[in-house]
Amino acid sequence: MLITDERSGPLNGYKILDLTRTYAGPYATMMLADMGATVYKIEPPEGDPNRQLGPFLHEEDKDMGLGGFFSSINRNKKSIALNLKHPDAQKVAQQLAAECDAMIFNFSTPKILEKFNLDYDTIKEINPKIVFVSISGYGTSRVEPTLLEGQPTIDMMMQAESGTLSITGAPTGEVYKVGPGIGDTYAGTLAIVGMLAALLKAKETGKGQLVDIAMLDSMVMLTERIIYQYSYTGVSPGPIGNRHPLQAPYSVYHTNDGAIVLAAFPDRYWDKLVEVLDIDILKTDPRFTTRQARLLNQDALDEIITGWTSQRSKKEAMAALNGTGCLAAPVNVAADLFDNEQIDCRKMIVEVEGHPKTGEKVKITGSAFKFSENPVHIYHRAPLNGEDSRAVLGQLGYAPEEIDRMISEGSVTYNHV
Repeated sequence: MLITDERSGPLNGYKILDLTRTYAGPYATMMLADMGATVYKIEPPEGDPNRQLGPFLHEEDKDMGLGGFFSSINRNKKSIALNLKHPDAQKVAQQLAAECDAMIFNFSTPKILEKFNLDYDTIKEINPKIVFVSISGYGTSRVEPTLLEGQPTIDMMMQAESGTLSITGAPTGEVYKVGPGIGDTYAGTLAIVGMLAALLKAKETGKGQLVDIAMLDSMVMLTERIIYQYSYTGVSPGPIGNRHPLQAPYSVYHTNDGAIVLAAFPDRYWDKLVEVLDIDILKTDPRFTTRQARLLNQDALDEIITGWTSQRSKKEAMAALNGTGCLAAPVNVAADLFDNEQIDCRKMIVEVEGHPKTGEKVKITGSAFKFSENPVHIYHRAPLNGEDSRAVLGQLGYAPEEIDRMISEGSVTYNHV
């Protein structure tokens, strides 16, 4: 019997078998682990490929595989390193699946799991209640038809194919990808939404199901506005920089040491902004007195607003705008987030052990989930590859000598501090 940690999150008591790697899948299981689920991360002997990505606290410690990227999205998990080409390792994975509520992976197609006897048909015979979650670029035909099952993909491809890239960029037509890897993180977020819905149904019916999340589907859903815009107008929207297609002002405005963002819709926000800026032409010129007029005269409007912001520092501009009801915010860089009272009071940057040998601390992103009765905690660093192999095998009933044999034969890898 697998022992579930005493965790405070609302998913405490749920057990997740995690065969994910790289980004979309680990991001999803990070959220589940943060919310209290016990996540058993199965890694190959060489580890999740993200273990080789930095930055590292010390370059000589790269072999530990605990760089910033891996550590940020794999906290709160347990790592079991299995060589799934080996029958003994497949048996261990099946035993874990029998005990878990859900299983999640992000291969290009779930058919890859057939090689390891971990496919949906095999696992649901072992555990009919299990929720089986697949994240892939283009989905699997097990649920809805797909023409591109098994094709490899990356975030930028998904931003491009979904149309996201087509509206993100300069008004001149040059496009840019969205900075964060949203092709991965949004698919990962939808994966846990789908998983939790299926877990609720499994609790009711005693029957699990396959949840198929395609990264392209997720990004089309995220970029929904270009769908209705084209449907209604017959025109494909293009990039408009930091502006909004339907309202003005709505943009980034430079100060003498940085930038802020301003918006003013509906009209009550325009009235508040005009009051703060106290510029006569904005009060009387017919180019700016209605929403439609402002939209048609954005260049002139933005020039006037920039004339006000450019004479001030970012701090001075925000001091004038804060507390007035205006829609305004500073354009923060990463360093600003580490000295931000709002970020700090919401615990959105947390400190964990970054180096298991020296105990050095690092700061990583906190959790956006806040629960009144079951608070979420980031309580443990990301594990070493196979750090929990012995403990989990022991919980499954394997004797110490049998665990030693499996480690010596290479079906299981164990790393410890």
